[in-house]
Formats: sequence, C-alpha cells, structure tokens
Amino acid sequence: MITFFVGSDDYRKTHGAKALIDRLVPPENRDFGLEVIDAACDKAEQVLSVLDRVREALWTESFFGGGKVVWLREANFLPGTKSRATEAQAAKEAMEAFATLLQTTPLPEGHALIVSTAAFPKVSKFYKWAEKTAEFVDCGSADPKKGVNLTAALERLAALLPEHGKLEMSPAVRQAFVQRVGEDSWTLVSELEKMRTYLGKEGATVELRDLEAITCKATGAEPFGLSNAICARSPAQVAKAVAQLATEKDSAFPSAILVLNLLNELCALRDALDRGWIAGGRWTIPTDQIPARLRFLNGFILSRRLEAAARYTLNELRAARHYAVEMRFKLVDTSSQDPWTIIEPVLLRITRRAAR
Repeated sequence: MITFFVGSDDYRKTHGAKALIDRLVPPENRDFGLEVIDAACDKAEQVLSVLDRVREALWTESFFGGGKVVWLREANFLPGTKSRATEAQAAKEAMEAFATLLQTTPLPEGHALIVSTAAFPKVSKFYKWAEKTAEFVDCGSADPKKGVNLTAALERLAALLPEHGKLEMSPAVRQAFVQRVGEDSWTLVSELEKMRTYLGKEGATVELRDLEAITCKATGAEPFGLSNAICARSPAQVAKAVAQLATEKDSAFPSAILVLNLLNELCALRDALDRGWIAGGRWTIPTDQIPARLRFLNGFILSRRLEAAARYTLNELRAARHYAVEMRFKLVDTSSQDPWTIIEPVLLRITRRAAR
C-alpha cells in the first residue's frame, strides 16, 4: 500500500497522513510498527541518507512481526523535481533506483508507505506508475495571486470548525472570515485558535467586530511560508519564502515580527521539552503552570510547533532569538537599505545546521 499526500497545504497533508496512520497502526504498536523519516533535503548527501533509511525501513520486518508503516515526510526530491537537493547526479540516480525498486519489488505483506510532498512532477515515468498503483490525496492550496476560492475556503472552514475553535459563526461572518484570512488550512486553524483564546471559551459566537480585532489579514504572498521554513529548518525554503515576500510592499517589518514571535514560542517549547513538561505531545503540568505564551497552543498547532522545536537545541533557539531582535532593531534604524538584504542572511544563519 502506497499513499501520496500532494500539495502545499501543510495542515491537510499532516492531518491526512496522521489519520491514515491512526487507521493502520494501533498506538501500542508504534514504537516498532511506525517509522517517520523527515525527507525535506537541502543537499544531495541528505537525499542519499534518507533513501537508505526508507529502503531499510520498508523491507525490514516489524520487530514483533505484523504490519509496518513508513512515512516519508515532506519529500522534495521525487523523480522530476528540480531543487538544490537534486542537482547532483548521485541524488538523481539514487531516486531513480529507489523508484525502480518500488515498481519491481512488492512491499512485504502488511507494510505501507506514506509520502507527503509539496509537488509530484507529472513528467516522470514514476508518476505515471504511481498514478495507476498508489492512492493520491490532493492537498493543494490556492495560489494567493489568484485570490480566495470562496467556495473551497468555506468548505474548509466548515470542516475545521468542529475540531478547532468550536465557535459559532453566522454565514456572513464565515464569509468575512475566509475573505480576510484566506483558504490555507494551517492559517485557518491558527486564526480559529487565536479567536477561541480571544473570546475566552468554546461555543462563543464570533461577531464581525471580533474579526477586525484579532484576525490577521492575508496578503498576496503568504507570510506563513516564512514561518513554515523556520519550523522545517530549511534554508532552501527560507530563500523561496523571502523571494515571494520581497515582491510585496511593506511586508518586511511584519515578517520580522512574525519571525521573532515564532522564535519566542519555539524557545519556550524547547525549554518545556527539556524540563519534561511535555510528553507524548501533551502537557504534564497543570494548566495554570503552562507559560502564558504557550497556553493557546493545542492540537495540531502544538504538535507542529513541538516538531519544529525538536529540530533545534535550546541554545540554538536562544541565539536565534537574539539575532532576530538585532534584526528588528536594524530594520528600524536603516531606511536606505533593502530590508530583505537584512532579513534573509539572519534567517539563513538561524536555519543552517551545525557541522557534525
């Protein structure tokens, strides 16, 4: 069994993959029956390492027998993909060899492969094979330049409301909400959680004035792309997000604030992880002892932030926060320089990995 979750909507990919895992692997079997492999690669050698791991995981029996699920998360090197990680011939050949292996060697009985990816190029022979053999789940997100697809956004909001926010919204308020926020699921979830915190309880009724008070208006280029890049600790994604945001007037300073707020959250979460305040994705301390900055994080948002915090050490995040504060002050003090020439080097410095 092979399933691809394809698209740029991170929430739908992650939520869909986890829902499938819930059906395939009981919680008590996940220590040995589930392997999650981060596959967002910036270098060819990372591609080779990931492919070695997934090959071994797929064709190795589970420790106690039975089924096994391998999740190749955010793979950015599928055949036909053009990226920094696939520039080297060795990476291309390794991916082609892995694709051939999948096509010619059946997975052991009960084993399953889940692949989440932003793009799956349709020009490759592997795609044509996968289209006939595997299951595809479309997790696409609208192109910001084309505006909000109102029908799709309202459907997505209706699906998310019961789980996130649990708020009452009239049809008029729902329409105003998606027109203001956009249709990206991750952004919708984030804004619903903020709204619930702002109103103070589940089941509260959202008024139009509440939207103006608490929601962030979507811009042409998605600022959360920058947040996602930092969470993924991917310099390549940082460069892409900066290139998109640099085309938007007056986007630099709000983006710098977003980065600083995110780093403050990650720093607090990394500290909580190190102290043992969080285990299994849940708080182990009383609610009133949770740091105020982190109380609104729960569900998918908390899970996503924990994954991001775990990619950094506490010292790295403290240093990153220091760099971000300096960056903000420099932006205020400098008017003649392009602000993105200040921001981009700092973000690349933050997301680069220490030499092993």
